[in-house]
Amino acid sequence: MKIIKINQKLNEILVIPETLDDLWHLEKIIEKNDIIYGKTDRKIKPSKEGEKTIRQTIFVELEVENVHFQEFSENLKIGGIIIGGNPKEFIELKAHQSIDIIPKEILKIKKTKIQNWQIERLKKAQQESSSSKLLAIIMDDESAELLFVNQFSTNKKAKIKSNKQGKMYSEQKSYYFDEILEKIKQLEPKKILIVGPGFVKENFKKFVEEKHIPKFPTIITETINSVGETGLRELLSSGKLELVEKNLQLTKETQLIEDFLKNLSKNKAEYGTLEIKNSINDGKVEQLLISEKFLLENRKLCEEIMDHAEKFGTKITIISSKNSQEKIIYNMGGIVATLRYVKQEN
Repeated sequence: MKIIKINQKLNEILVIPETLDDLWHLEKIIEKNDIIYGKTDRKIKPSKEGEKTIRQTIFVELEVENVHFQEFSENLKIGGIIIGGNPKEFIELKAHQSIDIIPKEILKIKKTKIQNWQIERLKKAQQESSSSKLLAIIMDDESAELLFVNQFSTNKKAKIKSNKQGKMYSEQKSYYFDEILEKIKQLEPKKILIVGPGFVKENFKKFVEEKHIPKFPTIITETINSVGETGLRELLSSGKLELVEKNLQLTKETQLIEDFLKNLSKNKAEYGTLEIKNSINDGKVEQLLISEKFLLENRKLCEEIMDHAEKFGTKITIISSKNSQEKIIYNMGGIVATLRYVKQEN
C-alpha cells in the first residue's frame, strides 16, 4: 500500500493499492456512505434510433452502499449511488453504479470521520508492502509444507510428500529435496525460514548450499516439535518468525493472544463489553484486543470503546480475520482486555 495522503481535517484518504492484500485491507476500512472517487466504464444508450450503444470511461463520485473483495477476482468491487463526476454529459446522478478497484490505481476516499484504527491499518499495510517476501517451510522426513507469511496472514502454497519407504529412502530423499527446491525457485522468496523436528531441515539446507545456486535467498533453520497445523501454530506462537521478520504483525497478534490467555488464568484479564467498559473507566486496562470480525459487525460499539480507551492510554490491537487465532477473541465476546494489575476478588 502506498499512502499518498491522510487528511483528518478534511477526512480524506488518498492511496495506491499495490497488491491483492492491499485490496483486502481497503475492504475493511471502506464503509457505507463513504464517498469514493474512481473511474469506470458505463454503457451509454444512443440518443437516436439505430445508433449503437457505446462504452464510455467516466470518473465518478460514488456514495458507497456495499464493498466486496474476493481474491480470485483480483479486484475490489464497490457499489453505490452516483453523486457527481465527469464528463458531465455522461453522468447520471442518483443512478446505481459499481467500480472495480485494482492494484496500481490511485483511490480517493472521503469519510465522515477517519478513525485512528483505520489509519493504523493503512500504515501496517504500507509497512507490509515494503517488507520482505518470507517463505516458511515446515518439514520432517515425510512431508514439507511451504507457505508465505506476511504481517497479517499465512498463504499456503504447496505440500510435498517424501513417499518414504524403507531401504529406498536414501534415493527418494534426493527426489524429495529436488522437488522442494524446484518449488522454492518457482515461488521466488526473498528469505526462507525452515522449521521442524529432527535434522532433515539442516540436511536440506546443506543440500541447497552444495548446489551453489547464484543469488539464492538466505536460509535460516529453527527447531519446533511438530509439523502440519500443530507445527504452524507452534511456529506462530514461538516468536521464531521474528528472527527473520521482526515486524511481522501476525506473530505480534498471536503472542498478544497467548499473553491474554496467560493473564486470564492469573485473574489479570477481562472479557465481556460491560466488564471491559467498567475496567476502562477505572483506568485498569493496559491492552485491548478486538476481533476484526466483531469490529466489522459492531463498528459503532467498538469505536466508542476504542475512543474512550485511548483517553486512558490503553494500547489497542485489532486481531486480523486472517489470523487463525482471531476466533478465540471473537468467541469470548469480540473484545478482551489485559489489565494493569490483578483483579481484586469481590
